[in-house]
Amino acid sequence: MRQQMALGSFIFGLSRNFAYHQLVHTSDGGWKSIDILTSKPKSSQIGQGLQELTITGKSMYATAMDRLDELRALQAQRIPLPLVDGIGRNWGLWQINKVTETQTEIIDDGTAMVVGWVVVLMEFANA
Repeated sequence: MRQQMALGSFIFGLSRNFAYHQLVHTSDGGWKSIDILTSKPKSSQIGQGLQELTITGKSMYATAMDRLDELRALQAQRIPLPLVDGIGRNWGLWQINKVTETQTEIIDDGTAMVVGWVVVLMEFANA
């Protein structure tokens, strides 16, 4: 089964009708500026910050609502999950920080025909 990414037991991809269309990978180099009254700010290294992934997608019908419920159930477990992309790279352990859902084109039984969603993951580090 082809997949874009697996977060623990959760699969992102067309095979599950839950593919993402954008992934933003943010890393922090750990540089901060300290203001100095009589000169330019001083750059200081405080240690590399945790990486963040923002995954965005748009899915159709009640299937999307079910997949987001699955993600929220994983989030409620409050444990770090392994992340592996579709080409087999292991990204390490990640925590689910936020799941955002936007339902549109809602029909008379309350089912959203289009669901926009954003999942924010933070790298898990247990120093």
